[in-house]
Amino acid sequence: MAAKAQAAEQGEWPPRSYSEEKVEAATGRGWMGWFVILNNARASTMPHKEIARLLHDKGCPAWWSQMIAVEYERARGGRKKNERAGGTFAVNVTKVMPVGLPALFAAATDVEERKAWFPPGVFQETSKTERKYWRGKWKKDRKLEFGFYAKGDGKSQIMLEISKLPAEADVEKERTAWKKALAKLERLVTA
Repeated sequence: MAAKAQAAEQGEWPPRSYSEEKVEAATGRGWMGWFVILNNARASTMPHKEIARLLHDKGCPAWWSQMIAVEYERARGGRKKNERAGGTFAVNVTKVMPVGLPALFAAATDVEERKAWFPPGVFQETSKTERKYWRGKWKKDRKLEFGFYAKGDGKSQIMLEISKLPAEADVEKERTAWKKALAKLERLVTA
């Protein structure tokens, strides 16, 4: 019960990201099982990579090791929501649009079309994979990544992540700006 009391005192218990049932079905243990293992190993003194490695060594699948490590850090007050291991922040925005993947990718990545929907700021493209990914530098020091996914007949999804945000306050500013931007992009591709 010490793990539960400590987590409740310092953060959210149980973590809301995934239910107890989903964690147990995917990993063989629930939140408490993993947190007890981490507490016994004194994981609160370890860097993120070591916590994730410890979980993986104890039989937790790779992706789940990362996710459980993040939730453990949050519960222990070591990491805030949207904070990355290096102390910077990131935000994700997703939108499904009523157009096919080729049309969405073309409109989103076209230099001229971008002027009609991108929020203010300088974007410097670093890589692009047709109908899959688009990456670049955003506002000089930030990283902006887009993913594109087919969602069935006449629908596709755009997902973006802005990382390397210097402050927690930047998260909601960027989220708001990009939600508005994706609404403009949707109007553009459905016009």
